[in-house]
Amino acid sequence: MSTRYQLPPTHCLLAFEARARLGTGVLAARELCITPSALSHRIKQLETLIGTPLFAKTEGDLILTAKGHEYLGAVREALGVLSHLSDGAAQRVQRRRRIQVCAPPTFATQILVPRLDRIREAFPDVDLELHLSVPLVGLKAEHADVEIRFGNGVYPGFNAVSILEEQVFPVCSPPYARAHGPFMEPIDILKGSLLQCIIEPWQPWFRAASLQFPEPCSAIQFVDIGLVVEAAACHQGIALARQSMIVNYLSAGRLVRLFDLEAVPAYAYYATATPEALARPQVSAFIAWLQANLQHDPPERLPTAINTESQAVAQRRVSRIAR
Repeated sequence: MSTRYQLPPTHCLLAFEARARLGTGVLAARELCITPSALSHRIKQLETLIGTPLFAKTEGDLILTAKGHEYLGAVREALGVLSHLSDGAAQRVQRRRRIQVCAPPTFATQILVPRLDRIREAFPDVDLELHLSVPLVGLKAEHADVEIRFGNGVYPGFNAVSILEEQVFPVCSPPYARAHGPFMEPIDILKGSLLQCIIEPWQPWFRAASLQFPEPCSAIQFVDIGLVVEAAACHQGIALARQSMIVNYLSAGRLVRLFDLEAVPAYAYYATATPEALARPQVSAFIAWLQANLQHDPPERLPTAINTESQAVAQRRVSRIAR
């Protein structure tokens, strides 16, 4: 034979207990993050359910009735039991902690995903929840513990830690290099079409190469580093790239470096978190891991792929066309 329990809503019991303990509706409402009128409504709902008033107005103030005192003891005992059981469940859940990480698509696919095994090894008791962000259009996960940002490191209200600073250099596909080269000197870059990514300007590399050129202006502009790199791999032109973002393209032969010359870019990658999130040990430890394993352990640099042989092939093609 099953037992039927007719229990008041928990939120009504919590409102009653808080009002009795704190003495005023304003303080009780503030503790429960509700309005005073909502608190009053919950208490009235509880009184209706149990069929007796719990507070009486005396000299303009609400005080517990005799039934209210009796009921308060039972409510506190019940809430105490439930709270104790909840604490136990919470402790079991806390054995596995969760970190929500929000990152731009290219950083997530080229940097985080290849290192997931190492992250799991470093944080065996942490569940990583990975989200994608597109800052320029305001797309990001709400309440992320760690947000990876590409910029200048100034983010009011957030702690920012530099986790990946790399130099930039021009790249293109081998067929594009053969068709538009040879690229022997930095000035030769004008033989090709410079792909424009608004978050990766060419000016730092132009200055490093002592070239006084304006920023390229083309009919197609990219707002994502991954997109402009893929465009270069698809023979659309020359892109500025960072080693960690194209190591797979280089090893697969889809992209080649045009020159050894590199430049310090305008922006870098930062791990940002609010002071409240950073106070959680797993969050601060994760950011420290990113800084140690990305900044000081970059991917192996591959040699410049436009070698003497490929340059000679390009020169022979140009000579044949000239004849």
